[in-house]
Amino acid sequence: MSTANGRRPALSVVVPAHNNGAALDATLHSLTRQTLPRDDFEVIVGDDGSTVALGPVVDRYRDRLAVEYVRSDTNRGRSANRNAAAARARADTLMFLDADTVAHPGLLERHRDFHADRAGRPGVLLGQRYDLDWAGADALRRGEPIVPAMLDAERGDPRLEDIAHPQRMRDFPSAPWVLGLTHNASVDRPSFRRVGGFDEAMVKWGFEDLDFFYRVFHLHGAPPELFHLDVDACSYHLPHFRRTTNGLASMDNMKYMLRKHLRYDVEVLYAINTFGRHLGRIRLYRDAIDAYRRAGLGRPAALPATLREELATSRALLIGHGVSTVDIGAGSHTFDHAAPPGDTNSHLLGTVLQQFKTGALDVIVNVDLWRCLLPEDLPAFLTRGLLKADRIELVASHVDVDQRALLPVPLVADLDYLVDMLNPNFALTVTTHDAATQITLR
Repeated sequence: MSTANGRRPALSVVVPAHNNGAALDATLHSLTRQTLPRDDFEVIVGDDGSTVALGPVVDRYRDRLAVEYVRSDTNRGRSANRNAAAARARADTLMFLDADTVAHPGLLERHRDFHADRAGRPGVLLGQRYDLDWAGADALRRGEPIVPAMLDAERGDPRLEDIAHPQRMRDFPSAPWVLGLTHNASVDRPSFRRVGGFDEAMVKWGFEDLDFFYRVFHLHGAPPELFHLDVDACSYHLPHFRRTTNGLASMDNMKYMLRKHLRYDVEVLYAINTFGRHLGRIRLYRDAIDAYRRAGLGRPAALPATLREELATSRALLIGHGVSTVDIGAGSHTFDHAAPPGDTNSHLLGTVLQQFKTGALDVIVNVDLWRCLLPEDLPAFLTRGLLKADRIELVASHVDVDQRALLPVPLVADLDYLVDMLNPNFALTVTTHDAATQITLR
């Protein structure tokens, strides 16, 4: 495939498709009306084993687009389809545009210009979309313009509504991959190759795009300027049939993603929340982990002697800063953010605990990190923890910490209030030691 003048394109537009010929036709038609010159981009359509091959739809545009068609005989999933199409790309920038997404005339030019301005540096541009209803879709299919009445708040991009608060935009650089949906997004091809593209083990619906952008973000050391959200890189999402089983399938992919990335920033996605709340929680817990380290919390020295002795022969989960140096029994695990992740150490908070089977542990010991959990997350840690272990030990170091100075990081300081809150729900005892207070829950 070549562009009209035979030179290399600046942008490769990857369009994954499956059993949606009418929508694909609208998408390809929108690419013939771009302000970006035809010679500056190519289009690769990936057909993921559609029941009726989509080749004839693509063929109708060969006289107006530099377009290639890649078909799989079987349905391999969204990740494999995108990878197969991207493998044919020649440009240094890959743009992903779903086959049910119609491009605004200026869309491709905005993606091209963003990456050109980075002068070879890696980058990701996330565009916005409007979720059209029947009137908007019919207008596009007739070649008529979209009018403002078709784009009211009910049709807006849910990500933009979720992050409209100024604080959420300040949270965006902490975890921009949370907004990384591939219906309208672009990335430099070297980054795509270095992370290995989309994970083809994720064959079910959902989260494969977040997993991809998560890996790109951390590949480069999580720099805040790597991602940009451009509200003027606009597209229109056509109505399509969503199976009710998609939600359940996405949870399977969410669990798989968490097994891959045993880190707090993926762990927080397990809770049902808005895009904006996910961004805020990731930023807050990043700051909390740093704050409790700087405040001298979570140290192994706070462990009561009797508890330390028990850990040496127990199947335990030990959570704290530097606790990977503690002698713990076979089959034990640590959540120690001060030590590298590995087979027995994860950078988690403990609000999900999916890697442990029911009854797999004798005890969970959490040194201070529990004090930084949000009020809705502490119950999740405790209730899920008591499914995995016989008991939980909450250790609160006797370290003089100014609760207000840590704000907005939350910190449990009033243990009496906490005990009064938990007491009706657990068999609870409190023991005071020289270095810490120990709260035992069963």
